Amino acid sequence: MEGSLEAPTRHQIPWRDEAWYDEEALEKELRRVYDICHGCRRCFNLCDSFPMLFDMIDESPNEEVDDLS
Repeated sequence: MEGSLEAPTRHQIPWRDEAWYDEEALEKELRRVYDICHGCRRCFNLCDSFPMLFDMIDESPNEEVDDLS
């Protein structure tokens, strides 16, 4: 929770699970997250990858995540 005084919850990463290596599922999840980030942009100044992502989306033909390749 934002602003909480408690330590963040650390979830286990299931890297041994076969689904972890499903490239199609990864692509789908990344596009879902990028679409959320593109619409929000609240934390753009916290990571250098955000300006690059937003520039790529903004410079795409329809300015949508779907245009990224």
